[in-house]
Amino acid sequence: MNPNDKHVTASPLICISTIIMVWLFIVLMMPLVPPVEAMEGDITPVPTPTPLGEVSADANCRMCHTDHNFRGRFENGEIIDLYVDSGQFDNSVHGKAGLECIACHPQTTSYPHQVGGKQIDCVVCHPTIGGKPEKPGEALIVDLPYKDARHMTLAINNACRSCHKEEFKAATDSAHVKVLKAGNIYAPVCVDCHGSHDTTPPDEPRAKISRSCGECHRSVYTTYRFSVHGAALEEDSNPDVPTCVDCHGAHQVRGPRNPDYRDDSIAICGGCHADEKLMAKYGISTDVFQTYLSDFHGRSVNLYRLSGDPRQASEATCFDCHGIHNILPPDDPRSTIYPTNLQSTCQQCHEDANIRFPDAWLSHYIPDKEKTPILYFINLFYQFLLIPGVIGGFLVYIGLDTRKRWSEKRKKLHQAVAIAEEELNEELGSAHDFHQED
Repeated sequence: MNPNDKHVTASPLICISTIIMVWLFIVLMMPLVPPVEAMEGDITPVPTPTPLGEVSADANCRMCHTDHNFRGRFENGEIIDLYVDSGQFDNSVHGKAGLECIACHPQTTSYPHQVGGKQIDCVVCHPTIGGKPEKPGEALIVDLPYKDARHMTLAINNACRSCHKEEFKAATDSAHVKVLKAGNIYAPVCVDCHGSHDTTPPDEPRAKISRSCGECHRSVYTTYRFSVHGAALEEDSNPDVPTCVDCHGAHQVRGPRNPDYRDDSIAICGGCHADEKLMAKYGISTDVFQTYLSDFHGRSVNLYRLSGDPRQASEATCFDCHGIHNILPPDDPRSTIYPTNLQSTCQQCHEDANIRFPDAWLSHYIPDKEKTPILYFINLFYQFLLIPGVIGGFLVYIGLDTRKRWSEKRKKLHQAVAIAEEELNEELGSAHDFHQED
Protein backbone atom coordinates (compact mmCIF):
# COMPACT_ATOMS: atom_id res chain seq x y z
CA MET A 1 0.00 0.00 0.00
CA ASN A 2 1.21 3.50 -0.76
CA PRO A 3 2.06 5.47 2.40
CA ASN A 4 0.29 8.49 1.02
CA ASP A 5 -2.99 6.61 1.13
CA LYS A 6 -2.95 6.62 4.99
CA HIS A 7 -2.57 10.38 5.06
CA VAL A 8 -5.51 10.84 2.73
CA THR A 9 -7.66 8.53 4.84
CA ALA A 10 -6.94 10.37 8.17
CA SER A 11 -7.71 13.90 6.93
CA PRO A 12 -11.55 13.70 7.24
CA LEU A 13 -11.28 12.51 10.88
CA ILE A 14 -9.10 15.46 11.85
CA CYS A 15 -11.52 17.91 10.25
CA ILE A 16 -14.51 16.48 12.07
CA SER A 17 -12.68 16.57 15.43
CA THR A 18 -11.69 20.17 14.89
CA ILE A 19 -15.25 21.22 14.09
CA ILE A 20 -16.60 19.53 17.23
CA MET A 21 -14.01 21.23 19.47
CA VAL A 22 -14.74 24.66 18.01
CA TRP A 23 -18.49 24.14 18.52
CA LEU A 24 -18.02 23.10 22.16
CA PHE A 25 -15.80 26.11 22.81
CA ILE A 26 -18.45 28.49 21.44
CA VAL A 27 -21.25 26.88 23.44
CA LEU A 28 -19.28 26.97 26.71
CA MET A 29 -18.01 30.54 26.34
CA MET A 30 -21.25 32.23 25.26
CA PRO A 31 -22.55 32.86 28.85
CA LEU A 32 -19.35 34.71 29.70
CA VAL A 33 -19.73 37.27 26.95
CA PRO A 34 -21.90 40.32 27.97
CA PRO A 35 -24.60 41.59 25.62
CA VAL A 36 -23.53 44.18 23.12
CA GLU A 37 -25.81 46.80 24.70
CA ALA A 38 -24.16 46.40 28.10
CA MET A 39 -20.64 46.54 26.72
CA GLU A 40 -21.11 49.85 25.04
CA GLY A 41 -20.09 52.56 27.52
CA ASP A 42 -20.01 50.09 30.49
CA ILE A 43 -23.45 51.35 31.67
CA THR A 44 -24.66 50.15 35.09
CA PRO A 45 -28.32 49.10 35.11
CA VAL A 46 -30.62 51.76 36.62
CA PRO A 47 -32.04 50.62 40.01
CA THR A 48 -35.79 50.19 40.08
CA PRO A 49 -37.57 51.70 43.11
CA THR A 50 -39.39 49.23 45.30
CA PRO A 51 -43.01 50.34 45.97
CA LEU A 52 -43.65 50.92 49.68
CA GLY A 53 -45.35 47.99 51.32
CA GLU A 54 -43.40 45.39 49.36
CA VAL A 55 -40.60 43.60 51.23
CA SER A 56 -39.83 46.51 53.60
CA ALA A 57 -40.51 50.22 53.80
CA ASP A 58 -36.79 50.63 54.49
CA ALA A 59 -35.72 49.09 51.16
CA ASN A 60 -36.00 52.37 49.29
CA CYS A 61 -34.41 54.35 52.13
CA ARG A 62 -31.38 52.09 52.29
CA MET A 63 -30.91 52.21 48.54
CA CYS A 64 -29.55 55.75 48.89
CA HIS A 65 -28.67 56.09 52.57
CA THR A 66 -26.26 53.15 52.57
CA ASP A 67 -24.11 54.99 50.01
CA HIS A 68 -21.00 56.36 51.73
CA ASN A 69 -20.89 59.22 49.23
CA PHE A 70 -24.44 60.43 49.88
CA ARG A 71 -24.44 64.01 51.19
CA GLY A 72 -26.97 66.69 52.04
CA ARG A 73 -26.62 70.46 51.74
CA PHE A 74 -28.44 72.87 54.07
CA GLU A 75 -29.67 76.31 53.14
CA ASN A 76 -26.59 77.89 54.75
CA GLY A 77 -24.32 75.78 52.55
CA GLU A 78 -23.31 73.36 55.29
CA ILE A 79 -22.77 69.77 54.09
CA ILE A 80 -23.88 66.74 56.13
CA ASP A 81 -23.26 63.05 55.63
CA LEU A 82 -26.54 61.21 54.90
CA TYR A 83 -25.00 57.75 55.17
CA VAL A 84 -26.72 55.40 57.65
CA ASP A 85 -24.96 52.30 58.93
CA SER A 86 -27.58 49.56 58.56
CA GLY A 87 -25.82 47.27 61.02
CA GLN A 88 -25.64 50.02 63.61
CA PHE A 89 -29.34 50.75 63.29
CA ASP A 90 -30.31 47.07 63.36
CA ASN A 91 -28.47 46.72 66.69
CA SER A 92 -30.10 49.82 68.20
CA VAL A 93 -33.14 49.65 70.48
CA HIS A 94 -35.32 50.86 67.61
CA GLY A 95 -33.93 48.37 65.14
CA LYS A 96 -34.40 45.48 67.56
CA ALA A 97 -37.95 46.66 68.18
CA GLY A 98 -38.67 46.40 64.46
CA LEU A 99 -39.17 50.12 63.82
CA GLU A 100 -38.77 51.27 60.24
CA CYS A 101 -37.44 54.56 58.95
CA ILE A 102 -40.87 56.16 58.52
CA ALA A 103 -41.55 55.72 62.26
CA CYS A 104 -39.23 58.67 62.91
CA HIS A 105 -39.44 60.22 59.42
CA PRO A 106 -43.20 60.06 58.71
CA GLN A 107 -43.07 62.92 56.22
CA THR A 108 -40.82 60.96 53.85
CA THR A 109 -43.13 58.13 52.77
CA SER A 110 -41.95 58.11 49.16
CA TYR A 111 -38.83 58.99 47.22
CA PRO A 112 -37.17 60.92 45.84
CA HIS A 113 -38.53 63.03 48.70
CA GLN A 114 -38.52 66.63 49.69
CA VAL A 115 -40.19 67.85 52.86
CA GLY A 116 -42.97 70.34 52.32
CA GLY A 117 -42.80 70.35 48.52
CA LYS A 118 -43.45 68.27 45.45
CA GLN A 119 -41.28 65.32 44.57
CA ILE A 120 -37.99 66.21 42.95
CA ASP A 121 -36.75 64.74 39.71
CA CYS A 122 -34.28 61.85 39.79
CA VAL A 123 -31.62 63.70 37.78
CA VAL A 124 -31.24 66.31 40.53
CA CYS A 125 -29.41 63.70 42.61
CA HIS A 126 -28.30 61.37 39.85
CA PRO A 127 -27.10 63.45 36.89
CA THR A 128 -25.71 60.37 35.10
CA ILE A 129 -27.48 57.21 34.02
CA GLY A 130 -27.23 54.52 36.66
CA GLY A 131 -26.94 56.90 39.61
CA LYS A 132 -23.17 57.27 39.54
CA PRO A 133 -21.46 60.64 40.00
CA GLU A 134 -19.62 62.09 37.03
CA LYS A 135 -16.23 61.48 38.66
CA PRO A 136 -15.18 58.40 40.71
CA GLY A 137 -15.48 59.10 44.44
CA GLU A 138 -17.52 62.25 43.89
CA ALA A 139 -20.30 62.73 46.43
CA LEU A 140 -23.98 62.73 45.57
CA ILE A 141 -25.33 65.96 47.05
CA VAL A 142 -28.99 66.85 47.61
CA ASP A 143 -30.45 70.10 48.92
CA LEU A 144 -32.16 69.80 52.31
CA PRO A 145 -35.11 72.01 53.32
CA TYR A 146 -33.55 73.10 56.63
CA LYS A 147 -31.62 76.20 57.60
CA ASP A 148 -28.83 74.14 59.17
CA ALA A 149 -28.13 70.84 60.91
CA ARG A 150 -29.50 72.01 64.27
CA HIS A 151 -32.86 73.00 62.82
CA MET A 152 -33.10 69.57 61.17
CA THR A 153 -32.35 67.90 64.52
CA LEU A 154 -35.06 69.91 66.28
CA ALA A 155 -37.60 69.06 63.58
CA ILE A 156 -36.86 65.34 63.64
CA ASN A 157 -36.72 65.31 67.46
CA ASN A 158 -40.46 65.94 67.66
CA ALA A 159 -41.02 62.48 66.20
CA CYS A 160 -39.85 60.99 69.52
CA ARG A 161 -43.03 62.31 71.12
CA SER A 162 -45.20 59.86 69.17
CA CYS A 163 -43.90 56.96 71.27
CA HIS A 164 -42.33 58.57 74.33
CA LYS A 165 -45.22 60.70 75.59
CA GLU A 166 -44.47 60.23 79.30
CA GLU A 167 -40.84 61.26 78.89
CA PHE A 168 -41.88 64.44 77.06
CA LYS A 169 -44.38 65.17 79.81
CA ALA A 170 -41.76 64.67 82.53
CA ALA A 171 -39.40 67.05 80.75
CA THR A 172 -41.93 69.88 80.50
CA ASP A 173 -40.45 71.85 83.41
CA SER A 174 -36.91 70.53 83.13
CA ALA A 175 -33.89 72.81 83.04
CA HIS A 176 -33.13 71.77 79.45
CA VAL A 177 -36.60 72.61 78.14
CA LYS A 178 -36.56 75.96 79.92
CA VAL A 179 -33.29 76.85 78.24
CA LEU A 180 -34.68 75.74 74.87
CA LYS A 181 -37.83 77.83 75.32
CA ALA A 182 -35.68 80.80 76.26
CA GLY A 183 -34.26 80.74 72.72
CA ASN A 184 -31.13 78.60 72.99
CA ILE A 185 -31.59 76.08 70.16
CA TYR A 186 -28.55 74.14 71.35
CA ALA A 187 -30.18 73.08 74.61
CA PRO A 188 -30.14 69.26 74.82
CA VAL A 189 -33.00 67.38 73.16
CA CYS A 190 -33.65 63.64 72.86
CA VAL A 191 -31.18 62.84 70.10
CA ASP A 192 -28.37 64.75 71.81
CA CYS A 193 -28.47 62.37 74.76
CA HIS A 194 -29.75 59.16 73.17
CA GLY A 195 -28.35 59.37 69.64
CA SER A 196 -30.28 58.89 66.42
CA HIS A 197 -29.73 55.74 64.38
CA ASP A 198 -27.46 54.24 67.04
CA THR A 199 -29.81 54.59 70.03
CA THR A 200 -28.90 52.06 72.72
CA PRO A 201 -29.97 51.64 76.37
CA PRO A 202 -28.59 54.68 78.24
CA ASP A 203 -27.18 52.58 81.08
CA GLU A 204 -25.24 50.03 79.06
CA PRO A 205 -22.60 50.55 80.31
CA ARG A 206 -23.79 52.60 83.25
CA ALA A 207 -20.87 55.01 82.90
CA LYS A 208 -22.38 56.04 79.55
CA ILE A 209 -24.96 58.15 81.43
CA SER A 210 -22.46 60.63 82.85
CA ARG A 211 -20.37 60.59 79.69
CA SER A 212 -23.44 61.71 77.74
CA CYS A 213 -23.99 64.61 80.14
CA GLY A 214 -20.30 65.42 79.83
CA GLU A 215 -20.73 66.17 76.14
CA CYS A 216 -22.17 69.53 77.20
CA HIS A 217 -21.09 69.84 80.84
CA ARG A 218 -17.41 69.13 80.20
CA SER A 219 -15.88 70.91 83.20
CA VAL A 220 -18.42 69.40 85.58
CA TYR A 221 -17.84 65.92 84.16
CA THR A 222 -14.07 66.28 84.44
CA THR A 223 -14.43 67.14 88.13
CA TYR A 224 -16.96 64.36 88.73
CA ARG A 225 -14.80 61.84 86.84
CA PHE A 226 -12.12 61.99 89.56
CA SER A 227 -14.46 62.16 92.55
CA VAL A 228 -15.09 59.16 94.79
CA HIS A 229 -18.36 58.49 92.96
CA GLY A 230 -17.13 59.13 89.43
CA ALA A 231 -13.96 57.08 89.78
CA ALA A 232 -15.93 54.04 90.97
CA LEU A 233 -18.39 54.45 88.12
CA GLU A 234 -15.75 54.75 85.42
CA GLU A 235 -13.61 51.87 86.69
CA ASP A 236 -16.26 49.15 86.88
CA SER A 237 -19.64 50.80 86.18
CA ASN A 238 -20.46 50.38 89.87
CA PRO A 239 -24.28 50.12 90.11
CA ASP A 240 -24.36 51.69 93.59
CA VAL A 241 -22.68 55.05 93.04
CA PRO A 242 -24.77 57.97 91.77
CA THR A 243 -24.61 59.16 88.18
CA CYS A 244 -25.78 62.57 87.00
CA VAL A 245 -29.41 61.43 86.65
CA ASP A 246 -29.54 60.04 90.20
CA CYS A 247 -29.05 63.54 91.58
CA HIS A 248 -30.51 65.69 88.81
CA GLY A 249 -33.10 63.40 87.22
CA ALA A 250 -33.20 62.04 83.67
CA HIS A 251 -35.97 63.86 81.80
CA GLN A 252 -37.18 66.11 84.64
CA VAL A 253 -33.70 67.63 85.02
CA ARG A 254 -33.36 69.78 88.14
CA GLY A 255 -30.39 71.79 89.29
CA PRO A 256 -29.22 74.53 91.65
CA ARG A 257 -31.43 77.08 89.90
CA ASN A 258 -34.53 75.29 91.17
CA PRO A 259 -35.53 77.05 94.41
CA ASP A 260 -36.19 73.84 96.34
CA TYR A 261 -33.18 71.90 95.05
CA ARG A 262 -30.81 72.98 97.82
CA ASP A 263 -33.07 71.77 100.63
CA ASP A 264 -34.05 68.60 98.75
CA SER A 265 -30.39 67.73 98.24
CA ILE A 266 -30.14 66.26 101.75
CA ALA A 267 -32.85 63.73 100.86
CA ILE A 268 -30.95 62.87 97.66
CA CYS A 269 -27.80 62.12 99.65
CA GLY A 270 -29.83 60.35 102.32
CA GLY A 271 -31.35 58.05 99.73
CA CYS A 272 -28.05 56.15 99.73
CA HIS A 273 -26.37 57.14 102.98
CA ALA A 274 -29.36 56.15 105.12
CA ASP A 275 -29.59 52.73 103.47
CA GLU A 276 -28.00 50.33 105.99
CA LYS A 277 -27.74 47.40 103.56
CA LEU A 278 -26.08 49.52 100.87
CA MET A 279 -23.69 51.29 103.22
CA ALA A 280 -22.66 48.00 104.84
CA LYS A 281 -21.16 46.90 101.51
CA TYR A 282 -18.62 49.71 101.74
CA GLY A 283 -18.10 49.90 105.50
CA ILE A 284 -19.83 53.28 105.79
CA SER A 285 -22.02 53.94 108.80
CA THR A 286 -25.51 55.33 108.31
CA ASP A 287 -24.79 57.48 111.36
CA VAL A 288 -23.28 59.91 108.85
CA PHE A 289 -26.76 60.90 107.73
CA GLN A 290 -28.59 60.38 111.01
CA THR A 291 -26.20 62.53 113.01
CA TYR A 292 -26.54 65.29 110.42
CA LEU A 293 -30.30 65.31 110.83
CA SER A 294 -29.83 65.48 114.60
CA ASP A 295 -27.59 68.53 114.65
CA PHE A 296 -28.51 72.18 114.15
CA HIS A 297 -27.66 72.24 110.44
CA GLY A 298 -29.65 69.17 109.46
CA ARG A 299 -32.71 69.90 111.58
CA SER A 300 -33.02 73.40 110.22
CA VAL A 301 -32.66 72.38 106.57
CA ASN A 302 -35.03 69.44 107.01
CA LEU A 303 -37.70 71.64 108.62
CA TYR A 304 -37.58 74.00 105.66
CA ARG A 305 -37.80 71.05 103.28
CA LEU A 306 -40.75 69.39 105.03
CA SER A 307 -42.66 72.64 105.49
CA GLY A 308 -42.57 73.43 101.78
CA ASP A 309 -41.27 76.90 102.53
CA PRO A 310 -40.20 78.48 99.22
CA ARG A 311 -37.23 80.09 100.94
CA GLN A 312 -33.98 78.18 101.04
CA ALA A 313 -32.41 77.29 104.38
CA SER A 314 -29.13 79.11 104.99
CA GLU A 315 -27.71 76.32 107.15
CA ALA A 316 -25.14 73.92 105.71
CA THR A 317 -26.29 71.01 103.56
CA CYS A 318 -24.27 67.91 102.71
CA PHE A 319 -22.62 69.44 99.65
CA ASP A 320 -21.62 72.63 101.48
CA CYS A 321 -19.12 70.59 103.47
CA HIS A 322 -18.35 67.61 101.23
CA GLY A 323 -18.38 69.33 97.86
CA ILE A 324 -20.71 68.91 94.91
CA HIS A 325 -19.10 67.10 92.00
CA ASN A 326 -15.67 66.97 93.65
CA ILE A 327 -16.58 64.70 96.60
CA LEU A 328 -13.48 62.84 97.82
CA PRO A 329 -12.78 60.35 100.64
CA PRO A 330 -12.22 62.09 104.01
CA ASP A 331 -8.64 60.79 104.16
CA ASP A 332 -7.74 62.36 100.81
CA PRO A 333 -5.62 65.53 101.33
CA ARG A 334 -7.61 67.20 98.54
CA SER A 335 -10.93 66.61 100.31
CA THR A 336 -12.79 69.62 101.69
CA ILE A 337 -13.24 67.76 104.99
CA TYR A 338 -9.60 66.71 105.37
CA PRO A 339 -8.44 67.96 108.82
CA THR A 340 -6.16 70.68 107.44
CA ASN A 341 -8.93 71.89 105.09
CA LEU A 342 -11.77 71.98 107.60
CA GLN A 343 -11.17 75.53 108.80
CA SER A 344 -11.55 77.02 105.32
CA THR A 345 -14.62 74.82 104.74
CA CYS A 346 -16.26 76.10 107.92
CA GLN A 347 -15.32 79.68 107.05
CA GLN A 348 -17.66 79.55 104.06
CA CYS A 349 -20.43 80.23 106.59
CA HIS A 350 -18.53 81.10 109.79
CA GLU A 351 -16.13 83.77 108.62
CA ASP A 352 -14.55 84.24 112.04
CA ALA A 353 -13.91 80.52 112.59
CA ASN A 354 -10.42 80.02 114.00
CA ILE A 355 -8.22 76.96 113.69
CA ARG A 356 -9.83 75.32 116.74
CA PHE A 357 -13.38 75.88 115.52
CA PRO A 358 -13.64 72.54 113.63
CA ASP A 359 -12.69 70.65 116.81
CA ALA A 360 -16.24 71.19 118.04
CA TRP A 361 -17.49 69.03 115.18
CA LEU A 362 -17.93 65.36 116.02
CA SER A 363 -17.30 64.18 112.44
CA HIS A 364 -20.66 62.40 112.23
CA TYR A 365 -19.90 59.88 114.97
CA ILE A 366 -22.00 59.22 118.07
CA PRO A 367 -20.10 59.95 121.33
CA ASP A 368 -18.92 56.83 123.19
CA LYS A 369 -16.93 55.99 126.34
CA GLU A 370 -13.72 55.24 124.43
CA LYS A 371 -13.39 58.32 122.23
CA THR A 372 -15.24 61.04 124.17
CA PRO A 373 -16.04 59.74 127.69
CA ILE A 374 -16.90 63.18 129.13
CA LEU A 375 -19.33 63.99 126.33
CA TYR A 376 -20.72 60.46 126.52
CA PHE A 377 -21.63 60.80 130.22
CA ILE A 378 -22.95 64.31 129.71
CA ASN A 379 -25.29 62.90 127.06
CA LEU A 380 -26.37 60.16 129.49
CA PHE A 381 -27.01 62.78 132.16
CA TYR A 382 -29.12 64.83 129.77
CA GLN A 383 -30.89 61.80 128.34
CA PHE A 384 -31.77 59.94 131.54
CA LEU A 385 -31.63 62.52 134.34
CA LEU A 386 -31.84 66.15 133.35
CA ILE A 387 -34.34 65.97 130.51
CA PRO A 388 -36.64 63.37 132.19
CA GLY A 389 -36.25 65.20 135.50
CA VAL A 390 -37.15 68.59 134.02
CA ILE A 391 -40.03 67.27 131.97
CA GLY A 392 -41.21 65.00 134.78
CA GLY A 393 -41.00 67.86 137.29
CA PHE A 394 -43.08 70.06 135.02
CA LEU A 395 -45.68 67.30 134.66
CA VAL A 396 -45.88 66.83 138.44
CA TYR A 397 -46.09 70.59 138.97
CA ILE A 398 -48.83 70.92 136.34
CA GLY A 399 -50.73 68.02 137.88
CA LEU A 400 -50.55 69.45 141.41
CA ASP A 401 -51.45 72.91 140.20
CA THR A 402 -54.42 71.57 138.27
CA ARG A 403 -55.65 69.64 141.36
CA LYS A 404 -55.30 72.72 143.55
CA ARG A 405 -57.15 74.96 141.10
CA TRP A 406 -59.97 72.42 140.74
CA SER A 407 -60.25 72.07 144.51
CA GLU A 408 -60.44 75.84 145.00
CA LYS A 409 -63.16 76.17 142.36
CA ARG A 410 -65.28 73.47 144.05
CA LYS A 411 -64.80 75.14 147.43
CA LYS A 412 -65.93 78.50 146.08
CA LEU A 413 -68.93 76.84 144.44
CA HIS A 414 -70.03 75.24 147.72
CA GLN A 415 -69.62 78.54 149.52
CA ALA A 416 -71.77 80.32 146.98
CA VAL A 417 -74.53 77.69 147.29
CA ALA A 418 -74.48 77.96 151.11
CA ILE A 419 -74.81 81.75 151.00
CA ALA A 420 -77.71 81.49 148.55
CA GLU A 421 -79.54 79.05 150.84
CA GLU A 422 -79.18 81.33 153.85
CA GLU A 423 -80.56 84.29 151.92
CA LEU A 424 -83.58 82.29 150.74
CA ASN A 425 -84.25 80.95 154.23
CA GLU A 426 -84.30 84.42 155.58
CA GLU A 427 -86.70 85.52 152.89
CA LEU A 428 -89.02 82.49 152.72
CA GLY A 429 -88.68 81.16 156.20
CA SER A 430 -86.81 78.32 157.71
CA ALA A 431 -89.73 75.92 157.08
CA HIS A 432 -89.24 76.20 153.31
CA ASP A 433 -87.51 73.23 151.71
CA PHE A 434 -84.86 74.80 149.46
CA HIS A 435 -84.31 71.57 147.50
CA GLN A 436 -88.02 70.84 146.94
CA GLU A 437 -88.93 70.85 143.24
CA ASP A 438 -92.02 72.75 142.00
